[in-house]
Amino acid sequence: MRPEHCAILVALLIIPELAMAGSGPRISFDRDTYDYGKVLYGKTVTEEFVFTNTGDSTLIVEKIETRCGCTKGVENSSEVPPNGKSKISVVFDSTGLRPGRQRQSIFVHSNDRTKPVFKLTLLADVVRELILEPPSLAKKLRNFTDMVTFPVKLTNLSDRICTVTGIENRMGDIKAHLVPQTVVVEPRNTVPFNIQVRLGKEAGQYFHLGRLALLTDHPVEKEIEIRYLIQFEKRK
Repeated sequence: MRPEHCAILVALLIIPELAMAGSGPRISFDRDTYDYGKVLYGKTVTEEFVFTNTGDSTLIVEKIETRCGCTKGVENSSEVPPNGKSKISVVFDSTGLRPGRQRQSIFVHSNDRTKPVFKLTLLADVVRELILEPPSLAKKLRNFTDMVTFPVKLTNLSDRICTVTGIENRMGDIKAHLVPQTVVVEPRNTVPFNIQVRLGKEAGQYFHLGRLALLTDHPVEKEIEIRYLIQFEKRK
């Protein structure tokens, strides 16, 4: 094949792609990830994601979907002309989240045919002032017993005295109480205590699974969720 024929063939292959590149709406974000850094539990923080329509027809944001407790909304307009800009405001609510690294996702649906769903990511390190160790309760027993004791400790990182006033069963079939009944933790201190659970005996039941909640007088962290699993060995 002659060199000029090769050049013509390459041009014929490239031209349709160039034609498609500018056709239709195109959504382009200035960034797709934002890291809030450390966020104190119970706090709500906000951020904005700016996007541009780099296509040659009107971009329409059809839906914004989340799988978390984030609120969201398109500011300015959900219909953006070519070369126009708009922004999506998101709110990250740390209430109810466990301490540590958290990742939340937001999915932006639009009429961009090349990328109809665009994913935005929010990151944060949730910091709590009340830390229970261990954070969950688990025990495997050889024989059935109607009372199980879990030693735990609570650390208070705040600048005020914190009192644990009680414990409630939120899911499951056990009854729980504290020993002692009231636990007082000074600022920047750690106090050990026990959580005792009384089990209901049912024929053929080899495990108890559920959630407890420690009740406190902390102004924000009023509850500390505790998951539990108690198992018994099956007899042959």
